[in-house]
Amino acid sequence: MVQSRIKAIQKIDLVADVIQDPSVVFIFPDPETISPPLMRLDEANIGYDQENIVLRGVNINVDLETRIALIGPNGAGKSTLVKALCGDLELTDGIRFIHNRLRVGVFT
Repeated sequence: MVQSRIKAIQKIDLVADVIQDPSVVFIFPDPETISPPLMRLDEANIGYDQENIVLRGVNINVDLETRIALIGPNGAGKSTLVKALCGDLELTDGIRFIHNRLRVGVFT
């Protein structure tokens, strides 16, 4: 009985060596200085067509120090706003400005 317990403990020790929390390292490059604004929406109406406007009158300005967290219920337009801001979705009305030297990366 003792021998079987010793073997079980040894197996647990081996499993503990194999199962480790993975370490994840994010390396962000130092951005070159770009004159503000980097991205801007002025009085933008955002939707997938003229009949289905998801967001109306959006004003947002993004520069190098801007940090944004989008929080809200499903269907509130969070992904639609990001797509419109990055230029992946055309605006139905309003103005979008994206600096010509800006590279956008989205981590979801």
